[in-house]
Amino acid sequence: MKILFLYPNQYLDIGIPTGIATLSAVLKREGHEVDIFDWTFIKIKPGEKKALTGNKGLYLPTPYTLEDLVADDPVRSLDEAFEEKLRSFDPNLVAVSVMTGYFDDVIGLLNRIRPSCPVVAGGVHSTISPEDTLVPDVVDFICVGEGEEFLLELCNHLEKNMDYTGIRNIGYKRGKQVKINELRPFIDMDELPDPDWELFDERHLFRPFMGHVYSGSFYVMSRGCPGRCSYCVNGALRKRLRDCGRYFHYQSPDTTARHLANLKKKHGATWFKFADDSITLLPKTYLEQLADALKPLDIMFGCSVRPETVTRHKVELLKSMGCVAASVGIESGNALIRKEVLKRNMSNEQIENAVHLLQEFGIRVSTFNMIGLPGETRENVFETIRLNKHLGVPTANVYIVYPYPGTELSTNYATRLRDEKGMIIPVSEAAVFKLSKMARHEVEGLLKTFNLYLNLSEEMWQTIRKVEKNNSKDLELKEKLEQYAIGS
Repeated sequence: MKILFLYPNQYLDIGIPTGIATLSAVLKREGHEVDIFDWTFIKIKPGEKKALTGNKGLYLPTPYTLEDLVADDPVRSLDEAFEEKLRSFDPNLVAVSVMTGYFDDVIGLLNRIRPSCPVVAGGVHSTISPEDTLVPDVVDFICVGEGEEFLLELCNHLEKNMDYTGIRNIGYKRGKQVKINELRPFIDMDELPDPDWELFDERHLFRPFMGHVYSGSFYVMSRGCPGRCSYCVNGALRKRLRDCGRYFHYQSPDTTARHLANLKKKHGATWFKFADDSITLLPKTYLEQLADALKPLDIMFGCSVRPETVTRHKVELLKSMGCVAASVGIESGNALIRKEVLKRNMSNEQIENAVHLLQEFGIRVSTFNMIGLPGETRENVFETIRLNKHLGVPTANVYIVYPYPGTELSTNYATRLRDEKGMIIPVSEAAVFKLSKMARHEVEGLLKTFNLYLNLSEEMWQTIRKVEKNNSKDLELKEKLEQYAIGS
């Protein structure tokens, strides 16, 4: 059977998604044929491009850039490219892995260029909003929860023209009714094959770091998170999947080492980004075994950590196994907002301890931060900026908080996922929810300039404030300030 994955993504937002790569490997292992329609490198026509959803900081220049790698790519329409892929591959099933922010874009494309085969939707949005995902006529089935066993079973049933209505994890329509079947237990991750990186454009492997370019991509060795953060979809996922087993689960260190060794051998990959919610959530004994397994591979990696889970011993282990970069979740520089609004019960002292431990071991630190938070003022945003500055953090990843469906944040503030026209509000327009005490234009201006405030002296802050506006002169000034910040 021929399965076409549809991967909606921001242009040039590189990195191979482990989920699709693993699903592809499972299907290929059982003899199915797989291809992908990946939006990442489709240089679409002017007017089709989407706004950026965050500010990912300032980075050192490299000998060549990702833009250099796509310079000769033709400009084309997304619709034309998708129609061409359907015609050349002629799939028996289109499988869509979609997050909430891309759902309407995907449905719009599928409605304009309708496949002549069934469509199955999976991913986070299908699990936390299954009824919403099944509304469009073009969606035939959805997967609620993990997809590896489900998708293989669905393909086998469709190939043999068998009744699919008894498959666990499936959601489908019968007339006006939505049917969601019983869910299956979580899969044993050690039984999964190596991720199928061959499915993706090799330019996804472009990994710039500290002025150099390496080969590598994302990798996930755990699923779920025990945290209870009000803004995170894990709470909604945990509730939906409560009968599937332990929500936070992970594969063995030996499996991780085997996968990474094979990816290094096949693709020359030496720089990985562990996309797990927090590597320091894993038990100390697990990290000790992982360190023993990864040391011989001589790789580098970046990871995310929760400050309250960082200890000296864990940092020593991370360093010994190849960690060169870590992103620390600060979210807000105001302790009361962190605790009362975000349900992140950690002190500034814990954050400072985590950052300084990582820096002590030569691990480059960046941070995750959110603005536009409920009740937040401009002064609160500058508390976050000043905390980053105090910590000596060179790079901050900044996002406007988005109240995803099913999250505590969405429920507490009665946010509406869709606008008056029935369209999902894009993540790039998160400021329209108006959760903070700031106007939309002020939140979006602070998103744009956060790293300039962080990296330049307070004597320049009045100049930076001019860049918060959105006209051509200010954009030119922003570019000059960024170059100055990188060089200083």
